[in-house]
Amino acid sequence: MNNYNILTDYEKQKKLQEIAEECKRIKRSKYWILKRLGIPKSTYYDWLKTGGQTKSKAPHTVWNKTPETIENIIIKIRDDMSIYRSERSYLGIANRLNTTGIFITKNGVWSVLKRHGKNRQFSEIKRTFIIYPKSQRFLDVVCIDDIGLTNKKPRELSVFNAIDEYSQESTAILFVHHRINRWDVIKLLEQIKRKYGRYPKIVRLDNAQAHKSIAAKEFCLQNNIELQFIDKGTPQQNWPVESFNGVLQKDLFNSQLWGGWSDLNNKQEILEDYAEYYNTKKPLDSDPLKRTPREIATGQTSILTQQRLKIKLLRKHRGQAVAWREIIKNIQQTTAITESLLQPACHLSEMCVN
Repeated sequence: MNNYNILTDYEKQKKLQEIAEECKRIKRSKYWILKRLGIPKSTYYDWLKTGGQTKSKAPHTVWNKTPETIENIIIKIRDDMSIYRSERSYLGIANRLNTTGIFITKNGVWSVLKRHGKNRQFSEIKRTFIIYPKSQRFLDVVCIDDIGLTNKKPRELSVFNAIDEYSQESTAILFVHHRINRWDVIKLLEQIKRKYGRYPKIVRLDNAQAHKSIAAKEFCLQNNIELQFIDKGTPQQNWPVESFNGVLQKDLFNSQLWGGWSDLNNKQEILEDYAEYYNTKKPLDSDPLKRTPREIATGQTSILTQQRLKIKLLRKHRGQAVAWREIIKNIQQTTAITESLLQPACHLSEMCVN
């Protein structure tokens, strides 16, 4: 007997049409026609019921679907143009919801965006870099580079950045109204000293004339700072600051928060505010624990990170239903504490869970 499970929808519809024409032509019962064609009656009536269309294998009820209220919050954040672009990505939305006690994975957020057709509003680019052996301590290696904004003489606007390689924390940021020179390099290093109390051990930078100037070299020699120049044509070796420049371009300069070039007086304040947001509130997707640069630099995880990891372990070992019950419990506790003006409850680290 023929295997009719491998027929396409078009072939099934042709079979139905052939059977109907045969019934009109010879005016006999369908039983004899189906028997001659070798088609079981159950198969024929299944085709007739669906019109020759293949039955969908999707379940009628999806038990692990994200609640509608959470979906509405996700779509609202996605459509909000007044926040940073990284916060509107599926990873940023998941992190934003985690801060409110709604612990959901980035894949769960992406599924919601895909169902609503909003997953391709902007594509995320994942870069692969060729790097030196990564430093193992904070401020051992700091990478510096500038990103040019406009090239209109006599005013050339740039942003000069310094990124720690170990934690990827933005250690210094400088808004420059002219072409980068030797004094800007010194100002950037002094900003690191004022902020952290010491200079970095190694500064990695490209072969620009300002970086190779005598004044910059003498300043680094006096303060025991080693200059490490990358190979020409290989910006991948300076990957931390190049990555930050790309994030800064997409996240801040392309948003309404930057406000264009009509007002240059508050640009330094905007850059410093963004650097603080980047260091304290933007988890790194490359980090296995999804910590922020400040958490990596200090070696201390916040309460919210510990809660998120606890929910992740519950979801992995005991299932989604148990994880959702824990999320609802945390929301109720947080609401009760806020209403009674008490201090937040102390949550144990995931390492304390048996």
